[in-house]
Amino acid sequence: MSVAEGSVSTTTRVTEVLLAFADATAPLGVSEIARSCGLSKAVVHRILQSLVTSGLVDYLAETRRYRLGPAAIALGRRATRGNALHAAGMPAIAHLANRTGETTTLTERRGHGRQYIGIVESINPIRITVRTNENVPLWSGASGLSILAFMDPVDIDYVLSGDRPSYTETTLTDPARIRDRLAEIRQRGWAHTAGERVRFSSSVAAPIFDADDSPVGSLSVAYLVERLDDAQHYDLAQLVLSAARDATARLREQETR
Repeated sequence: MSVAEGSVSTTTRVTEVLLAFADATAPLGVSEIARSCGLSKAVVHRILQSLVTSGLVDYLAETRRYRLGPAAIALGRRATRGNALHAAGMPAIAHLANRTGETTTLTERRGHGRQYIGIVESINPIRITVRTNENVPLWSGASGLSILAFMDPVDIDYVLSGDRPSYTETTLTDPARIRDRLAEIRQRGWAHTAGERVRFSSSVAAPIFDADDSPVGSLSVAYLVERLDDAQHYDLAQLVLSAARDATARLREQETR
């Protein structure tokens, strides 16, 4: 092993090997990667075997060369989608915050869960706030339910087969009743919850769809339960729906460029 190899961590070497594929226009051999990374062929070979096992790299036996694998491609697509969703959704929630004066959020679906990836806080001194990049379930809360309602039935079954803890005394956990709620959300296009994940917090949310009509996220307005009555929820829902449609259009435009 060279002095240079011994002076860097294993993580750094793995990263360098993966990045060697970034600008490659064809599958790479061990010698090419070793030269570009300044590593020995033995070290590169060991790293590649580990990356093949994890699916980050594919080995082409007929040519004895390597290319990015399905796991790496999936990570790239997720990163691209997340950035695109953020770019498409932030103008929409900023507009909503300006119209309503309440906290607005942008949520991204992550497999069978979700994370907040954007927030514009309320101008009110007492307001609802959320933590970005925190893993949150899909079966509870308006943001998650608005996504779950439009997912494949198999995915809905999977989500509802998991644990469903009660966050407050009003948390809806019964799968049959959640399914009834999802059917209602599909019919009207938006979700509303009150005090089910956080006491005194209410939210109206609508889904954002990609070019394949899959729900990839949602946006919402969150506010104190006492601030709006039932009649006002409908008017707010129309604003949220309009903003979600705008975000969907922006996202689809980015995906077709």
